Amino acid sequence: MARIHNRTLMVYGGLTLVVLVGASVIGLGRYTFERRINGQIDEVLEPGAAVTFDLVCQEDLVGLPGPVQRWLRWSGVVGKPIPSTVRLQQEGELLVGDLGWLPFTAEEYYSTQPPAFVWKANTRIAPGLPVIGKDSYLDGRGALEMRVLGLVPVARDAGPEMDEGDLLRYLNEILWFPAGSLIPEITWDPIDDGAARATMSYCGVSGTATFFFDREGRPTNMIADRYDRDYGAVLPWSTPMNAYGEFDGVRVPTEGEAAYSRENGDFSYIRLTITDVNYDVPERY
Repeated sequence: MARIHNRTLMVYGGLTLVVLVGASVIGLGRYTFERRINGQIDEVLEPGAAVTFDLVCQEDLVGLPGPVQRWLRWSGVVGKPIPSTVRLQQEGELLVGDLGWLPFTAEEYYSTQPPAFVWKANTRIAPGLPVIGKDSYLDGRGALEMRVLGLVPVARDAGPEMDEGDLLRYLNEILWFPAGSLIPEITWDPIDDGAARATMSYCGVSGTATFFFDREGRPTNMIADRYDRDYGAVLPWSTPMNAYGEFDGVRVPTEGEAAYSRENGDFSYIRLTITDVNYDVPERY
């Protein structure tokens, strides 16, 4: 019995060692990946924090399309500076392949000079299987990466389509820092009383989107032609908004989704709610 007992202890000891080593590897992998993401966030915040802007004044709105002027007045940015950096938190659902809609939380960080962002998200594909991901736009280059446990890549994307796609994402997300619509990389052209066309050009890449506004000046949608990586084609991409709130004295959309218009109908892949926005706070949450 003693020999059996000792052998049992050896087996349990071995299993414990395997578990501990496995946990250490997983912990190190997650720490390393998150450290890399945090380093990219610092790349966004540090140069942005060194830039200062004058206050937005009524004269800055002269020459802009009517609905854009209405939006900027409604948002409350007149009398406030263009933020050098922006940080926000969001929560919602991501559509992940056959797994369906999964809850997620995310942080996002922006610089307005130079234009850049890092989106850092967390979700879970099963109990004990967290997924950490990031979408980054740095030096005009877009890159997406998602990893299970911070170790196993489940999604990666980079290249010219991603560069343009993340430029369009940045252009879309000025809706959360409306004064960013005045940076020199963005120009505006009129369409009618309810819509205006924005073009952003940066690092040799350009993208155009149409913004829609209601009579009060609230943004209601944005539509652009953007590459759908899952479908393998450039398709109409829309981001309808349905709720609004105020952070640091600035009114912004707080609920919405993003979808591609495919042959068989609209394909929505994210639904989100903005829970916090800070302007000119150049540090990570």
